[in-house]
Amino acid sequence: MLKLRIFTLILSLILMGCGAAPGGDSLDGANGDFGLPLSGATQNNNTSWSLFKDGSYSSSQQTFLQTLNTESASSAELADAHSGIGWSKVKLTGSASGIQSFRDALAKNSNQPEARVGLAGALISKGTKEEISEAVTVLEGIDPNNSNFTFFDRYNIGVSNAEAHALLAYAYFVKGDRTKANVQIKVASDLDAQFSGTTVDQIAEILQFIP
Repeated sequence: MLKLRIFTLILSLILMGCGAAPGGDSLDGANGDFGLPLSGATQNNNTSWSLFKDGSYSSSQQTFLQTLNTESASSAELADAHSGIGWSKVKLTGSASGIQSFRDALAKNSNQPEARVGLAGALISKGTKEEISEAVTVLEGIDPNNSNFTFFDRYNIGVSNAEAHALLAYAYFVKGDRTKANVQIKVASDLDAQFSGTTVDQIAEILQFIP
């Protein structure tokens, strides 16, 4: 039980990344005025993600909302905005606050990878078997039929490819599928092999010692 609580803490650190702690921005408004006119939903999303990368999570959330109010925005652009809102909420107030935004993103575009990772992490952190089972489905959807999928962190959300595989390993483990859990933690460890003492190492250690 202690190791499971430790894992929950590790998961929270993965989702929060290395930026601001929940409840505030680290650099709010640092690039709030680029001096350039916005040219449609894509440019607006680019501006929003730039704010996010700077740690200006409140500003990025508000700017993503402008995309949702853009009549010409495509489904993919709307999905990107919903995902950005979700991650902004995660950084500000914790993983559970982003769940609905991640669901909204996937409703617009089921291939939105940041929304899949965000939703899966939030579901796992809630901890019920039903939610963790859903998290497995969500993560598998990054690249169906390919257990060695690649997740590329395009926007500095703070989750690496190795960590995405480690999350899936834990979710498989809780579902009782040790075989798939072992496959995923091996993938994660191989991807993370050049580092030591990482979150992937800690998750691997936890899974190794849970009977």
